[in-house]
Amino acid sequence: MHNHEITDETCSIYLALGHENGSGCSAMQSCRNCNPGEACYVPPAYYTYKVDEFGAVKGESKMMQEIYQRGPISCAIAVPEALEEYTGGIFCDETGDKQQVHAISVVGYGEENGQKYWTVRNSWGEHWGEGGFFRVCRGTNNIAIEKTCNWSTPEDTWTNPQMHQTTDAERNDPKND
Repeated sequence: MHNHEITDETCSIYLALGHENGSGCSAMQSCRNCNPGEACYVPPAYYTYKVDEFGAVKGESKMMQEIYQRGPISCAIAVPEALEEYTGGIFCDETGDKQQVHAISVVGYGEENGQKYWTVRNSWGEHWGEGGFFRVCRGTNNIAIEKTCNWSTPEDTWTNPQMHQTTDAERNDPKND
């Protein structure tokens, strides 16, 4: 996102697919518009966003400081079976699973009855967990949450909105659907 612009969800909805599991690269993957009863198309222009600064962070205290200073961070986590069945409370995996296979946003931290935890936003929908969020043990690298995290700051593209102008090549890309 630092070197390449992205769009927002209004023209590039989250599909949970990638180039390895069903979603090929095309201009229409970047931004599409659809009208009922008509074929979808790449709009002539659309808003774009970029990252200004970014970096890695790991470990409880550094993660807490980053969240306090600049807000949510993205982290890779392991997903033991019990996490998939999570419905609430502070999740403390007992299997020792550290195989990172999923990305989440750590949005905060706290403590309840002496148990420290991270507050995490997941991408599995509001029906899962605590309205799409979960809490996980903090300070023990539970589910490898404190190992591989990243922070970023947005580039200001809203004061003077930046728009991508669609080229003929993008509009006529044979990979568009």
